[in-house]
Amino acid sequence: MNMYLELFGWLGTGFVIASMLMTNINKLRLLNITGAVISAVYSALVGAWPVVGLNVALTVINTVQLILVKK
Repeated sequence: MNMYLELFGWLGTGFVIASMLMTNINKLRLLNITGAVISAVYSALVGAWPVVGLNVALTVINTVQLILVKK
């Protein structure tokens, strides 16, 4: 597989892992959204559709929660 594509996938994983280290919930959600979007794109490129669904759901959930918290 393409090395750059693999690195892109690992970048998404890194963002998700880093998000779990955050103590601030807004930072956690922002990093998790970033990682989930990257992981969704990577998963779509390699045809891992269940993983795409998971990451799209995580992106939507985190985005909605960020919006609700700011109100």
